[in-house]
Amino acid sequence: RNPLTGIGAGVQYLARSLAKEGPERENLDFILREIKRLDRIVQDLFDITHPRGLQFRTTPVAETIRRAVECLEALMQERGVQARVEAAPRTPPVPHDDDQMQQVFINLIKNAIEASSAGSEVRITVDGPVPGTSGAGAKVVTVRVADSGAGIDPEHLKTIFEPFFTTKPGGTGLGLYITHDIVKRHGGNLAVASEPGRGTTFTVELPLESTGGLS
Repeated sequence: RNPLTGIGAGVQYLARSLAKEGPERENLDFILREIKRLDRIVQDLFDITHPRGLQFRTTPVAETIRRAVECLEALMQERGVQARVEAAPRTPPVPHDDDQMQQVFINLIKNAIEASSAGSEVRITVDGPVPGTSGAGAKVVTVRVADSGAGIDPEHLKTIFEPFFTTKPGGTGLGLYITHDIVKRHGGNLAVASEPGRGTTFTVELPLESTGGLS
């Protein structure tokens, strides 16, 4: 990342010598945005190739979700969207790395906010214990992140968790891939259901018995 830092510093130095408006300034601003995007890609690739070890704590997953929502307050205000967290009574605490799972929920909720229209609501529900979809008899806590946006094309659902797949302008296509990897390393499962025009729901399953972290 050092070359990117040097290039960015050089472009910023050039930008200070130009007027705040004009075609040259617009070109430099474009270069700076692309440098930042490259930096995000490099960081995402590093997270994939050098995943951090999991530090498990058994805590209510709803607390981790609420911290993720707090991190997105500015985006929700900008988009005119609200988020509501509903945890079923007596949902047991879950062993999880709260820092990495917070990043998972930030990614999923952020996507839901960006897919939602002004005045709508993103609904996050927590429920459990319930049987997991793996069929192994393990009990899990489920988290569903649902929006009422435009939905996802059925063809895109087949590749949505693959690296570098994105439909967002300027997106890296690594956010959902990393999200899926973190959930998988928890011994959990991440699934998506969507219908064009009727919204999207991402479902996270986290086992109540820690696997110790999968490699």
